[in-house]
This record gives sequence, structure tokens and C-alpha cells, in this order.
Amino acid sequence: MKRLLAILFCIQLINLFSCKPEMEEREIRQIGVTLCRKPAKFVSKQGFNPNKSAFSTSDAIYKGLVLVSLPNFNGDTSIKKWQHPSWSKFGWLGPITTDKDGNVYAAPIPKINTLDHKTSEINKVLKVSTETAELTLLTQLPVPDSSSQVVAYGVLGVYYDCHGDKLYVSSVSGSTRDKENGALYVLDIKDGKILDKIEGIDAMGLCVGGITGEKKLYFGSARNSSVNSIILDKAGYFKGKVQPEFTLDLLGPRGDDKARRIRFDQNGNMNIQGIEFNYSLSAQSEKPETNYLFSYNSSKKIWENKKVN
Repeated sequence: MKRLLAILFCIQLINLFSCKPEMEEREIRQIGVTLCRKPAKFVSKQGFNPNKSAFSTSDAIYKGLVLVSLPNFNGDTSIKKWQHPSWSKFGWLGPITTDKDGNVYAAPIPKINTLDHKTSEINKVLKVSTETAELTLLTQLPVPDSSSQVVAYGVLGVYYDCHGDKLYVSSVSGSTRDKENGALYVLDIKDGKILDKIEGIDAMGLCVGGITGEKKLYFGSARNSSVNSIILDKAGYFKGKVQPEFTLDLLGPRGDDKARRIRFDQNGNMNIQGIEFNYSLSAQSEKPETNYLFSYNSSKKIWENKKVN
């Protein structure tokens, strides 16, 4: 009898420590909709209005990251720019995201050619300190085979999730024109440690949302026009398999756009910025962009396209 009680006690302990906290539906549906990001502390110190300024990596003159003031009123043509000395040392940059403390995350990306970015050096994530504005390496992701057949790109997507306090990164490093060798990563924002990953996926735009009643990482495929997802647990780790959500195929002026950027508005609608992408080297910022608006039909459990412009 004592042995049986001991076994039952052990089982209860295992269940207690193995159970992960569940999320309430109201909490889930606010993920991706409720804003938590704050402006970097150094923005106001440089004389910029945090509410009327933004970071850019597509400036024609400044290589890397640049802080840009937005127009104060319609017709205002005055533009103020500022760049920290460290913001250009990693060459041209691509995707940007900010966290709840104002730290900025970015990644190198080739522009027209690979003079600034060797294949062996491009697969990395960078971080700008909200306190000092210094741009440093957060983490070096796995280096691909140096074969000339691999694509010239590395990280194509970065996204900070307020709910789980995690950084999501998509990389196509190591992929070829014919083989999908990319990966999705979950990173610790403090030290860049890889907490979770899924291999064999080439993805672009990333966003975490819960409007469907499940916490999911949404991402646009870099191979085709599909928008896919994978369920996340409360802490932000991958749970389950990749599932298709919908496609941009035959929508918009080109009919084969890839989802470069995905975000939710305060009503839970999904806004997508789509571009042409086929792994060739060209300035992404100079490519025509189309905006797509999708709304979730909870009764049919499908995403419906509402607008294209």
C-alpha cells in the first residue's frame, strides 16, 4: 500500500511540474493587437519627437540604420535624419523590430550585390541598445555551406512578441534555388540564445497573433504566395506543425506576391505588405509593394480578403 501511495505521489508531482500554464481566450485574442512597444530612450535625447520619428533601413544615402523624423503636417517637406556611428558597420540592413523597452533588432541583407555581405557572415541578428544607441551583434546563426549554389540571403524576417517576450527570426541561409533549407528561430532577447527552432522552412514576414483563439506565429513563405502559421504555447515556443492559412496567389497586380510584412490592426484585421521575391539580388525597398487586408471569419474559421491596394 505504501508503495502504491508513493507511486501515485510521484505521478502527481510529474503532472504538476510538466503542466504548462494555459491561456484564457481573452488573453489570447489580444496577442498581436495590444501594443507594448516603446520608443528607444536615445530618440528624444537626439532632439527627435518619439511620436513623429521612425527607423529606416531603406535610405538611399545612409547605409545601415537611420533615424528619420516624420512630417509635422501635410505639405511639410523638412526631414531630419540621424545615424549613430555604429549603425553602418554591418552594411545594408533589412527587417527591423523593437521591443517593450525600446531596443531595436535588425539583420544584414544584401542590396544589389554581396560586396558588404559574404554568405558566411550574413546570417546574424543585431541589436541597438535603447540606452546607448550602440549597434552590436546579438547572435550569429548557423553558418551555411559556402557552396556557390546557396542563395545570397540570410535573415529575412525579425519580430518581437510582447506577450511571450521572445524574438522570432526567419532565415533562408543555406537554401538553394531548388531546396528549402531555411529555419524559424525563437531567440532570447537578452543574450540571443536559440530557444527553439524549426528547420526546412524559407519564410519572410513574421507576426504573432491570437485573433483566431489560438496563439500563432504567422509567416509568409519565401517560396510561394502562401501565408502559413504554427501554434505557440504561452511562453512562445513552437507547438504542433506548420499549417497553411491562405494565399496571395492571383491577388494584386502581379498575382504572385510574397508576404514581406504581416501585422494586425486594433480590430484584429491582418495587414500584409506583399512584394515580388525570387531570391535574386535587388533592392527590396525599390520593388513595387501591394497592401492586402484580411479579416478572420470566426464562424467559417477562415481568413477572407477584404481589400487590395
